[in-house]
Amino acid sequence: MRMRILLCTFVASVSLMPTYLWAGSQEFFLKSGDAVVFYGDSITAQELYTQWIELYTFTRFPGMRVHFFGAGVGGDRVSGGGGGDVDLRLSRDVFRHHPSVITVMLGMNDGGYHPANTDTENAYVKGYEHILNTFHDLTPNARVVLLGPSPFDDIARPPTFDGGYNKVMKHFAELDQDFAKEHGYDFIDLNLPVETLVQKAQASDPVFAPFILPDRVHPEPIGHWAMAMAILKAWNAPSLVSSVSIDARVTHVDDASNATVDHLQADGKSLQWTETENALPLPFDSNNAFQQRILQLTDIQNQLNQEMLRVTGLDPGSFTLAIDGDVVGAFAAEDLAKGINLANYHTPMRDQAQRVSWSVSDLAKADQIHMSMLIQKADIGPVKEKGDSLETFEDSLEDKIYAGATPQSHSFTLSPVTSNQSSAPK
Repeated sequence: MRMRILLCTFVASVSLMPTYLWAGSQEFFLKSGDAVVFYGDSITAQELYTQWIELYTFTRFPGMRVHFFGAGVGGDRVSGGGGGDVDLRLSRDVFRHHPSVITVMLGMNDGGYHPANTDTENAYVKGYEHILNTFHDLTPNARVVLLGPSPFDDIARPPTFDGGYNKVMKHFAELDQDFAKEHGYDFIDLNLPVETLVQKAQASDPVFAPFILPDRVHPEPIGHWAMAMAILKAWNAPSLVSSVSIDARVTHVDDASNATVDHLQADGKSLQWTETENALPLPFDSNNAFQQRILQLTDIQNQLNQEMLRVTGLDPGSFTLAIDGDVVGAFAAEDLAKGINLANYHTPMRDQAQRVSWSVSDLAKADQIHMSMLIQKADIGPVKEKGDSLETFEDSLEDKIYAGATPQSHSFTLSPVTSNQSSAPK
């Protein structure tokens, strides 16, 4: 269970590679038992880049229990905003979760949507320092990650003033990086990945490009995927879902990384085996127009979604791959020898991941409603040892997610293509 306990309010004085500072090992940044709080303004309150990070973590590490909490409020600045002043915000929306990881993305509203000036910069520096000093005082053991603010769109549309507002956001990102160095925290730039995405879209489809940041501020899901990618790669997120290599000539499993292969047998020129992968792929479907854009404009499959199957020693020709009796596709022997990425195809594993993603979306929506009710001081039921009634509901959704992400065994069959067979759609 997430064990969220309410505390009393305190008072205190693409390949879109990210720019980041990270001095840790090459292990994934998140650990079992972590409580992760995403703190920020309305961009964080969209709960999209946060949701994609959660989906990746739940599906890639289904045996590693991690708890996620959104703490974004529209219009927020370093001083707070419509959700209360910063000290109330930190107490109610961050510290009550006893976080071991805190991410912070602010700045979009702090710049005032006008050219940089000394007053706005000084206010930003003073307010940000107050937040970080409070972290040092009240959560000294938390791993804090400062996120450089995502861009204001001065690419697909002309800047509103000389130099453009995104220049201000980039300067704030430089300040954030300085804060991180000073306080011994990590920094990840989210401006460049989204800016690069818009630039790539502008070059290939200038009609579509403005829709990545339709109001110039809030990214659509594709922009949030770019931010999630940047964070995950900075956190040493492995690209591997699983990797299986089979030698058909001698009916032998040469490699099974993050997977178990059993009952491998040959039946004439066909192969059969049972495979259990320890993780699920991210459920991208190229037949979905939105998801197709993600696959076209980012390198996410290579960076984060490698579910590889390699079969060598086959006779020349094409072979049909079926999983649990359903045809996945027909592949040339030479392509199978090089390796195919199953994450590119419709498989039972992708279907399972899709079901998990729906539950993750439900959890994000519940989290948004919970935040809104807390801000408006709505009745959310009695506070018990494990939290209020909405917390209990969110805990049940988290249980459902982990149950849904539990690895399952599947039956694989690889057989020569017959004249009436063809490749299945991705």
